[in-house]
Amino acid sequence: MAGLSQDTVGLAVGLSGSEVGRVERGTAEWLTVIHASELLGAVGLSLWAKAFPEGPPLRDAAHLRLLAEFEARLAPTIHCQREWPIPQDRDQRAIDLLMSNLPRSAGVEAVTAFEDLQALERDVNLKQRDAGLAVMLLLVRGSPRNREILRHADALRRAFPHQTRRVLAALAVGRDPGGNGIVIL
Repeated sequence: MAGLSQDTVGLAVGLSGSEVGRVERGTAEWLTVIHASELLGAVGLSLWAKAFPEGPPLRDAAHLRLLAEFEARLAPTIHCQREWPIPQDRDQRAIDLLMSNLPRSAGVEAVTAFEDLQALERDVNLKQRDAGLAVMLLLVRGSPRNREILRHADALRRAFPHQTRRVLAALAVGRDPGGNGIVIL
């Protein structure tokens, strides 16, 4: 990607080109986070990691309450499945809630507190693409802080243009919400 040979990258971090090749193929059993960070730095990249729980996913109580509150507003004909895994090999991500029995597939990503809006939008858009979902809803806890952040989140509102009342009115009668939207509860 950086246009460097394996030998050049290896020289920068004290490895042979063949060891760099093993790293690229995923066969370097000795590779640590430190080594990975050094190798990435040699080609102008930074290591960014995200931790995922093993086994059944753990969610905090506020997240579960938010999802339950949302599900209680849905038509009884809508089937919900929590923590629906994205159907790609080796993908650890999941959709917080998959709604089926709608005209188009729809996912829900729940947020109890905003942190990085740009990262959130990118993450949700990638999940929608990779899961092949026609509609994605961003479910947000209606705290004063979250509401204030949303007032200034033009890019997020453009990516999720349908608003709470319209989305909930459609879902309450089992209809398609009309596209991506934000639901504040």
